[in-house]
Amino acid sequence: MAISSSKLKTNRKSKRRVDYKKHYALVNKKTNLIASSNTFEISAAAAAILNGDATGIMAALPLNKAKMLLEKNKLVEKKSRHIAQGSVREITRHQAKSMLPALGALFNKQLPPHRPPRINEFCRWIVLNLQSRSSEAFILTESRGFHDLLDANRNTRWWQDQLKKMQS
Repeated sequence: MAISSSKLKTNRKSKRRVDYKKHYALVNKKTNLIASSNTFEISAAAAAILNGDATGIMAALPLNKAKMLLEKNKLVEKKSRHIAQGSVREITRHQAKSMLPALGALFNKQLPPHRPPRINEFCRWIVLNLQSRSSEAFILTESRGFHDLLDANRNTRWWQDQLKKMQS
């Protein structure tokens, strides 16, 4: 698909193309994590700087801050959070329902044999293990490609609701 030249600007120095209709974010060069100071305005300003298009309406953006942040960060295109087949919430719920049996097996493996499994403990265990990047639950969820579920960072109550929905 060809993009018209009015929508796409090219900086002659870097040959970097940035399409203003797409979603961009600043990402740390070393860790590849989204920069803590990333906002829509700063990402737009960084795109304007990379395009060499810092005049007109773009001059109202925080260009100095974006220039400073581009020293340690890079601008990357991010996938849109709203997918045509359903909302992010629906996708997250579907991924959670798919992961619950595997997470239950991992929880039962680490549970002492004399203690019965309890829903509240199980849900707290899920929340803690999905936040820890080194846990077996996090690695399993990431290997299945359930990044929306990991990004959602749901609380214990949300996981309890998902279990109730499976029981009915």
